[in-house]
Amino acid sequence: MSVLANALSRVKPSATIAVTQKARELKAAGVDVIGLGAGEPDFDTPDNIKLAAIDAIRRGETKYTAPDGIPELKQAIIDKFKRENGLDYAPSQIIVSTGGKQVIYNAFVATLNEGDEVLIPAPYWVSYPDMVALCGGTPVVMPTDLESGFRITPEQLEKAITPKTKWLILNSPSNPSGAAIPAQELKALGEVLLRHPHVQIFSDDIYEHLSYDGKFFTIAQLVPELYDRTVTMNGVSKAYAMTGWRIGYAGGPEQIIKAMGKVQGQSTSNTSSISQWASVEALNGPQDYLKERREVFRERRDMVVSMLNQAQGISCP
Repeated sequence: MSVLANALSRVKPSATIAVTQKARELKAAGVDVIGLGAGEPDFDTPDNIKLAAIDAIRRGETKYTAPDGIPELKQAIIDKFKRENGLDYAPSQIIVSTGGKQVIYNAFVATLNEGDEVLIPAPYWVSYPDMVALCGGTPVVMPTDLESGFRITPEQLEKAITPKTKWLILNSPSNPSGAAIPAQELKALGEVLLRHPHVQIFSDDIYEHLSYDGKFFTIAQLVPELYDRTVTMNGVSKAYAMTGWRIGYAGGPEQIIKAMGKVQGQSTSNTSSISQWASVEALNGPQDYLKERREVFRERRDMVVSMLNQAQGISCP
């Protein structure tokens, strides 16, 4: 009898972590290398956020907190969702976790039964299918291509849904393709989902503030009828260059959020108290640098796209 769980045979080690670690090893060996594995801004965390963390330490905010987050951070998240996304949540509909990855994992542990299907548009973030499989679910990959702009179509979604479908994952802007789903296309996908009330939606909005072309929208905002079936996830890692602080959060149906909190209460419990106070400042403090940094990333994006399109055999619209 193997000492390892059978469930581990269904998953692979994180490719993102493996590539990132390889890049670090090469840099340590003196090799000039650019790591393209992890989605990590090369900016530093803003000073006001660092100072908020230092102040929290000095105030003695170093104890256990409620597993689902301190009230001050939950309120900051509620205010953020209302201000930027037009979504209204109560504190009981908010959870704070150790990074966005734990939010996703908690949701799947809390809801997936053996054989439940999760629709995953491709290209996809490498951890989605493995987390689904680890939780006993069946990842169903929905391929896209250049012609579709690497976005699924309503017809494709309709065809993919079965009685076993539990979740659809939407990640816009997408990691790794960068494709952002326009408002009209999101609405069209929503119309399909309205015909299938057994399907829940997980909206991974972690790259919200790296959306360059047009205003950002999330599906529960555009199709309010899906509000009670949608978990909307975000975090401070990408927007505020806080990848190491490990704060992700989500708003959603109280029943699901409460179940996710139960999972978290029996695993990590609360995330770092200091990181939570820093995140309060991130969400409540000045937001000017979001636009400034987005413009820097836009300039880089435009330069790389231009260079790629000059290369023979490559098309990068």
